[in-house]
Amino acid sequence: MGVTVLAALVILVLGVTWLKEFSLQRKIRVWRVRFDQTGGLGASDEVQVNGIRKGAVKAMQLDGDHVLVELALAAEVVLTHDSRVAIRNVGLMGEKVIGVDLKTTGEPYTERDTIQGVYEKGVPEVMAELGGTVTHVSHIAEELRTMAETLDKTGDFAAALRNFRQTSEELKLAVAENRKGLRSAVGDFSAAARTARGLTTDREAELKRTLDQFSQAAENLNKMSVRLDSLRASIQVISGRVEKGQGTLGKLVNDDQLYSDLNTSIQSLKALIEDIKKNPKKYLKVSIF
Repeated sequence: MGVTVLAALVILVLGVTWLKEFSLQRKIRVWRVRFDQTGGLGASDEVQVNGIRKGAVKAMQLDGDHVLVELALAAEVVLTHDSRVAIRNVGLMGEKVIGVDLKTTGEPYTERDTIQGVYEKGVPEVMAELGGTVTHVSHIAEELRTMAETLDKTGDFAAALRNFRQTSEELKLAVAENRKGLRSAVGDFSAAARTARGLTTDREAELKRTLDQFSQAAENLNKMSVRLDSLRASIQVISGRVEKGQGTLGKLVNDDQLYSDLNTSIQSLKALIEDIKKNPKKYLKVSIF
């Protein structure tokens, strides 16, 4: 009788456990996420979806130089490509959780997909990096102190400070003495700018017309230049023909005898005209019947 009761209790416990596991398996979905590092994350650590606990870390294993983490999330949570999965610090001692920034937009992942996760640095990592930075700053401060001591021994550092202070005082005094003049100069410049703007605005049409006239004059000069080039070419042709003795003018210029005969004929003609003027009766005979 006792053995029967004990067997019944074992069967009952095993059945309840199986039913619980079966129920849990139906209420969760497992997602695979790859991280470059996990920073001390452990199995069973909490998974928060938009700040609400919705699952836990089921398993972790190395995948080459990455870490593959399996997340057991509530079945109603569907990760999409716009969602973000990150390892976050939630305490000063470096406690880690998986934080899911869930977005309903984007194409949904399937359970066969591997999601790329992000490792967010926490206080311990920042403090570790800060320690290295403090060391560098201390080294720089030590070098500056050594340099200041060296300059102070030679007197250069103190002299440089005095010169800088003197220059600063002189510059401040110069600005104070010329402040009125500077203000006046700025005012004059502003007035000149307003005047120039007013002149330009009031005479915009005249300026445009003047520019158009300049453009037309330039075009006319260009045309005249073309015509002068053509005239120069023509003169060169005529000059060449004259030099070669071509044409009447060429023969006249190049034939000395012809020029001499022509000159003689002209002189004779002039003498005849003068004689006709002096003695018209000699050449004109008038008879009356």
